[in-house]
Amino acid sequence: MRIFIYSRKSKWTGRGESVENQLVMCREYVENYIEDADQAEILEFEDEGYSGKDTKRPQFRKMMERIDQGECDYLVCYKLDRLGRNIADIANLVEKLDKKNIFFISIKERFDTTTPIGKAMLYFAGVLAQMEREQIAERVRDNMILLARKGRWLGGNTPLGFRAQSEAKVTVSGKRKTSFRLVPDEEELKTVRFIFSEYLEKQSLTGISDYFLTHNILTKRGKKYTVITIRDILTNPVYCTADQEGYDYFWNLGCQVCMEEEEADGQYGLISYGKTSSAEYKSKDTEPEKWIIARGRHEGIISGKDFARAQLLLKNNKGKGDGWRKPHNSVALLSGLLYCSCGHAMRPKYYDARQVSEKGERRFSYLCEYKDATHGKKCAAENVQGNTLDDLVCRDLLSYMDENASVPAMLEKIKNAMDDTRGETENAADVLEEEIRKRKTEIQNLVGALARSSGSEAFVCEIEGQVQKLNEACAALEKEKAVQQEKGQSVRNDALQPAILAEQLSSFKNCFDTLSVPEKREYLRLILEKVIWDGEVAHIFLQ
Repeated sequence: MRIFIYSRKSKWTGRGESVENQLVMCREYVENYIEDADQAEILEFEDEGYSGKDTKRPQFRKMMERIDQGECDYLVCYKLDRLGRNIADIANLVEKLDKKNIFFISIKERFDTTTPIGKAMLYFAGVLAQMEREQIAERVRDNMILLARKGRWLGGNTPLGFRAQSEAKVTVSGKRKTSFRLVPDEEELKTVRFIFSEYLEKQSLTGISDYFLTHNILTKRGKKYTVITIRDILTNPVYCTADQEGYDYFWNLGCQVCMEEEEADGQYGLISYGKTSSAEYKSKDTEPEKWIIARGRHEGIISGKDFARAQLLLKNNKGKGDGWRKPHNSVALLSGLLYCSCGHAMRPKYYDARQVSEKGERRFSYLCEYKDATHGKKCAAENVQGNTLDDLVCRDLLSYMDENASVPAMLEKIKNAMDDTRGETENAADVLEEEIRKRKTEIQNLVGALARSSGSEAFVCEIEGQVQKLNEACAALEKEKAVQQEKGQSVRNDALQPAILAEQLSSFKNCFDTLSVPEKREYLRLILEKVIWDGEVAHIFLQ
């Protein structure tokens, strides 16, 4: 018989319903109320720090996989809402348990799913749990709206052009409370105004990114400006002035605007809450209907009219996608693998359509993206003829597997050397295991001698001292044994690489001429780590 115990806690609070306490209470219940529990296999599944709003919890999913495989007879939890707060999830779980004849026990509510009334009560409790979750979400949102009306900065990375300034005040009850507001950083705001001005004039995210790259202008965290970074700045409501045009834009967008229309007098900027969510994807925008827009306590940077116009341009240009400027080359084999010696990737670029190779393929070259973006000011590496380089790299790889080539013999030699090293580490682990066994035997003998004797206190202390030293020695040996075993596993994994590489090279050679361009690319990605072009020579690095 197998008994599963599930525990969950959204966050540690120091109160009594910790994951550990849930497990203890569930185990006590199992021992006292489930027949033959002393002979059962009890498995515990703990999800610490996960919400019950859905089933995206690692241990819960692992438990359900084992339930699907028929490995469970009883499922025990401290309280129903530990399993989840969504009635649909609970209903599906109960139905699955019922079909598999698995008993479910919630020790707090004392549910018994073997009776119709027990099932009805279980569903009813699920409804209450879901209602509680929705009420919690509503209260959180109400609090966010309250904070939004005050224009406070709630924390996190401050946007470009601002820094957070703390403000302390003493409440009526005498408690000291600290809040934060955004204050301008004029030097950084020059960059913000430049981004909006350039985009409104030229409508090119890539052009702004290239300008920053050429002039060595980095973000406030020392990173390069990317197209995504610039778009995030352009769409951040914090830069929009709280004027009539800004108010109308977010109101028409469907946002929850927490300010009166009369407050949109242009004296302050806007601030947003709930615009992004990290539930599944970091910094992914939520639907505008979930955004809370309010008047902040900082000065607006961009007029509402210009901000709204920038959003319209971004929306109209969105169809081009981030890679609309990139060439679509159906011939290049080294795309994604070829790098310039300056460290940046090289991309393919077609020649005139009338220029074709001897094989009838359209001719192209590889050029450094960094050189192209900085107009040759930061990198001067020569472009390389793409058709020729692709052919030379492939032929070079194929030559590795010729009968007279030394690569197969070299790979075999490497494999044998690794096998010898693995044998040494495994022998060392075996020796350590034997030493551990000897010391454990000594400990057992000493404990037995102590049990049989009626010696003095000094004798007992002496035996206990020896046992302690032996235990410490065992612990040290166990640690060293773990190191040797880990080293052996690493060597085992490394020993597979020469054989895998040899097999890949052999397979590549045998079927190369019959492969399509996409298939050749996939093979190259299996074999090559990268190829570096230094302006004269291509350096090949294998996986």
